Amino acid sequence: MTDTSAFEPMLTLPATSLGALHRALAQGRPPVDAAHAARQLGFESGAGFYNSFRSWAGRDGEDLAVVPPEIFWTRLGEFFAHMGWGGLQFEQLHPGVAVLSSVDWAEADVDRDSRRPSCHITTGMLSDLLGRVIDQDVAVLEVECRSRGDSQCRFLVGGPETLDRLYEELRAGTPYADAVQRLG
Repeated sequence: MTDTSAFEPMLTLPATSLGALHRALAQGRPPVDAAHAARQLGFESGAGFYNSFRSWAGRDGEDLAVVPPEIFWTRLGEFFAHMGWGGLQFEQLHPGVAVLSSVDWAEADVDRDSRRPSCHITTGMLSDLLGRVIDQDVAVLEVECRSRGDSQCRFLVGGPETLDRLYEELRAGTPYADAVQRLG
């Protein structure tokens, strides 16, 4: 991953803009294509969020990978809350899988009545941002979403191979907590 450590100006938009963006991406596209476009948009914006987080956290020029995990995850949650996206809480589910949870995530549209988790911009953005922190590919998979009536949004975070295995288990109908336990 390329480290672009210049300050990134951030825009302030109403949270409803995310719903409008999803609707615009969905127009004339199959749902899978719209979700892919939203994830790509998030992924492509990851560098800007990474740079802004580094500046906001006072870590410009410092390697975020060496910040103690409890401080890093707390600061990341505070950053997103400060930016208006909502708070994020970190939990380590397995040595190779973590989860970020939010009861107030801005991308979730509680009036949407979605059948599937739909914070696609977030999954792409977190994938890129966290990959830049550790200079490795990171996969993010949303397994609970307020847009489909869940009480919170929950994003699994891990290596691509591990999350691919989890995704296949989920597609087969295995609850994500059981699929994580099966990782060994």
